[in-house]
Parts: sequence; C-alpha cells; structure tokens
Amino acid sequence: MKAIKVVLFDLGNVLVDLGDISDFAAIFQVDTQDEAVMWERWLKSSAVKAFDTGQINLSDFIQSLRLEMGATDELEGLKQAFVKWPKGLFSGVSQLIERIPPNYHRAILSNTNDAHWGRIMDEMGLSGCFHSYFASHQIGIAKPDLAVYEYVIRELGVAADSILFLDDNLINVQAARKLGMQSEHVKGVECAEKILYKYKVIS
Repeated sequence: MKAIKVVLFDLGNVLVDLGDISDFAAIFQVDTQDEAVMWERWLKSSAVKAFDTGQINLSDFIQSLRLEMGATDELEGLKQAFVKWPKGLFSGVSQLIERIPPNYHRAILSNTNDAHWGRIMDEMGLSGCFHSYFASHQIGIAKPDLAVYEYVIRELGVAADSILFLDDNLINVQAARKLGMQSEHVKGVECAEKILYKYKVIS
C-alpha cells in the first residue's frame, strides 16, 4: 500500500448530512428507501451535470430537471427545498478533521453548486479547514468524469496512488480507482474514521 500524502473527501453523505431526499426521490421516481438508485440517476442527469459544472443557474436547473423527469412539482417550492437540502455537518466532523496529522494534505472534491457552496463553507464552517477545495461548479467538471480526477491529481502535484479518496457513491470511487487513486466507498463520519484508521492516517 503506497504511503498516503493527501486525504481527499467528498462532502455530501460523507461530511455533510443531506437529510431528507424525498422531494428529489419523487422527481426521479425512486423509493426513498433506495438511495443508491436515486444517486445513480442524479449523477446521470444532464440537468444536474449542467448545474454542478456551473453552466446554468438555480432557476434554470430546477426547470430543466422538471422537464427532464416530467415532474409536476411546483417550481418555487422545489427550489426552496433544494437550497435547504443539506442539513449540516454530521456530528464529529470537526473532531475528525483535527485528528488528521499536519503532514497530510487535506482536500475536498465535491459535486456541488452555487446554491449549496456558500452554506457549506460559511454556515457549516468548512471554510479554512482544508488545504485545497475542488468544487465542480468552480472548476467546470464533475464526478464521475475521469477529467475531474486528472485535474485534481495535476493540481495537487502528487502521484495518484498517494491520494486517499473517500466518496459515498460507488461510481465515483470506481472512477478514481481507474486513475490509480486509493479510493474507498464511505458514508458518514464513523465510516470515514474507520477508513482513515485502516490506512493509518489516524490512530
């Protein structure tokens, strides 16, 4: 196992509690108990990709998503539900980040957007907690496209296999592994902690 130099976190469902998915599970015609299917459809949505790569604004995203899925939900209500979607950090996030020794480069790689980024950085307090932030809407590419991992590897200036990537979507984990990253499927802080312990990042 190559020595880890960078710990690269996804945000949603790893550090950030996304809470209730019911509004968007309904749009994607998925049972709320089947989150994996909903997230798979989410990642394959052209409207989501356009929004997460900064090509369209929130109103256009909601309208495009409704048209794409044939949804009949009221536009303004859906927009407000989306903005409020991330509930906050999971309990123990700050403590886990603080336990990562200073010799590791801490970074974020997240498919996100203008509607959520400010809340996550400022309201939830993740601004300044990491050395590098790779937000899809700012860099114009999103997971699971291989280009986003190539971009991150290039920007970090380290070997791919010295990066430990934690993500809640298996398709994103598998894409990272294709480029040589050490990558693990993680959901929540307790799971992340176990992985960091497994890789001897924390003790």
